[in-house]
Order: sequence, then structure tokens, then C-alpha cells
Amino acid sequence: MTAVTTAGADPAGRPWRVLIAGGGTGGHLFPALAIAEALGKMAPETTIRFAGSRHGIEHRVIPERGYRLHRIAVRGLYGVSWFRRLWVLAMLPVAFFQCAWILLCWRPHLVMGVGGYASGPMLATALLFRFRCVIQEQNAAPGMTNRLLGRFVPLAFTAVEDEGGCFRRAVVTGNPVRAEILALREAPAGAPAGIPGQAHPTKPAPLVLVLGGSQGAHALNAAMSDALPILQGWERPPRILHQSGPREFETVRETYRRSTLPPGEAEVRPFIDDMAAAYREARIVVSRAGASAIAEIVAARRASVLVPIPGTSGDHQLRNAERLAGAKAAVLIEQRDLSGARLAGTLKELLDDPARLDAMEAATDALFQGDAAATIAKTCLELMAGR
Repeated sequence: MTAVTTAGADPAGRPWRVLIAGGGTGGHLFPALAIAEALGKMAPETTIRFAGSRHGIEHRVIPERGYRLHRIAVRGLYGVSWFRRLWVLAMLPVAFFQCAWILLCWRPHLVMGVGGYASGPMLATALLFRFRCVIQEQNAAPGMTNRLLGRFVPLAFTAVEDEGGCFRRAVVTGNPVRAEILALREAPAGAPAGIPGQAHPTKPAPLVLVLGGSQGAHALNAAMSDALPILQGWERPPRILHQSGPREFETVRETYRRSTLPPGEAEVRPFIDDMAAAYREARIVVSRAGASAIAEIVAARRASVLVPIPGTSGDHQLRNAERLAGAKAAVLIEQRDLSGARLAGTLKELLDDPARLDAMEAATDALFQGDAAATIAKTCLELMAGR
């Protein structure tokens, strides 16, 4: 039996139990996974479980990563019909009962809410039963759950200063990023050859990585599809790895199939499981500007073209993109100005100027906030130990 250290156990010698609640999208889930990884490294005896929805990305990803997932009967309230919204609200008592059952049966030492469908019911129930709770907020403008519960949760880890006073106590840590992506700060862009998992020449064309988030982005999918006829006319077209999201995967893949880009030099995937490999090879990242995506791009030390979602809460995606563009680490294209021609022209301008790309990568250094996951994990262990 593995010896339990005081750093990883309660006064009775029982290893720490941490429940992380939330998900729905990769922007909420992957920072949570980075924290779980950091906790596991610092206190290997710690048992970590997740609470989420069977309708979010966590339903697939969490079991694949070897963690137990408690599934709660909850779904999002935004962007759905009134009938669906009423149904979701009617299911809330069931969700709260499930949360109470999980908490009282497993009795975690710490409950962490990371935003997303399941975060609200679990945090609210944990507060009601007086479990120790913390929040991890990725965005400059907190979502509804964290705005409502932030004043009741003793501690929140935030990416930026809590200018709106949403939290009782906020500690600025930056956004957590998975260890394998953090390691890329020392890896030159485009280091290995080829799209991940495929064989390529020794000196392949530079790779453009297109990311619309875990659910994809119609605007990016459409712009890249429109840009393909222009890109394939170049003397040396770039390689492309495009995460389309599951909804438009078949449509986008068919568009790429009809192009004359060399076989094996362009690939569409509904979701990229090994993001570290994709970032490692990328020379340019074309992406939305969510907080988690920005944190990964900066941590991976990659140049980027950012297209923020318009009208987000507090315009936080636009603010994220402006911060990188102002530091000359990214090119900002607002969605109203996005077109296939504009995107293709921007990519050509950057790819034809390797020195500028090098400077954009170097500019991310001033934006990098360090290993936020390790800082959060250390603070959580101290909190559980009563220090």
C-alpha cells in the first residue's frame, strides 16, 4: 500500500478527494483537466472526480483521461427554444438531488466550479451543505453561474483582475494550460514534419492550424472554405489542419476534398485530441479568441490570427484578441471583416515574412503568466490542509 503523506491527506489520514464541476465546452473543461493533472503530480494520493453533463464534451473526454465522471441531468439555457428552456428548468430539482447524493455519498474535501452546465447546481448544493468550495474563472467577464455564486464562494482563481467585484476574494493566476502544451514554449514552431500521425517530406510546407473551439465555428469554417481556391493557387500552399467541430465536419471535409491541395497536405477533423502535437507543428494558428484558446496559444508560443466571437459577455473575446494584437503577437480580424480573401491575404502576408512570425512568437513571452495550474493546485492543497 502506498504511504499517505500529510501533504496529500486529511488529519484522519484519508487521501484528499477533489470534485471538479463543469464543462460543456473545451474552454471550461481543459483548464479543469490541467488543474487535475497538477494536483495529481503534487499529491499523487489525491482522488479527483468530475461532475458534468452527458451533453457536453466532458461526456467523452473525461473517461478517456481516466477520471470518473458523475453525470448530472442538466443542459444549457442559452440558444435553445422556449420549450427546451422550460424542460431544462423543470429538470433542475433532479439535478440538485443528484448533486446532493454525490456530495453526501463521496464527501469531497474540495469542490471546484469551472463554469458550464453542471457547475451551478453542484456549487450551489455544495455551499448549502457547507462543503469547501472554490471557483476557477477563465474569462474577464464571468458567466452567469459564477456571477451569481461568486460572492458566496470564499476563493476564486481568475485569469485577470476582478474589476467587476464578482468574487468575495479573487486570486489572479492566469488560465491553466495542460503540461504538454506548456512544454512547447521551448519547441520551435513547425519542429516535427507533417500533420500529426502522417508521414511527410523532411521539409514540409508550414502548417496552418484552424481552431473554432471544441464545437467548431461556422464563420471560420466558411472563411477557410472560401479561402481554399486562393490558397491552392499559391506556388507553395501551406499544409492545413482544420478542427471543424462535429456539426459541420462532413460539409467542410467535402469542401477540402474538392480542392486541388496535394493529398495528405490538408486534413479536417471534427475534434483534435492531441492538441500539443497540433500546436507543436503549427506555424500559424487561426482561432477564436476565447480565454482558454488564448492561454494555450500564448503558452505554446505560437503566432496567431484571431477572429473573436462578436457580442460575447463584456466583449471578452474582442478584449482578448486586442491584448495579443496590441502586443504584436497576433493579427486581429473582426468577424464583420472576415472573408476568404481577407483570411488568405493575411496568411500569405505572414507566411511570406518568417521574421515577422518569429517576432510574433517572441512577443508572447511578455504575455505568458506562468504555470497557472500548478499555482492553483498548490493553493488548493494548502486550503484543504488548513494553511
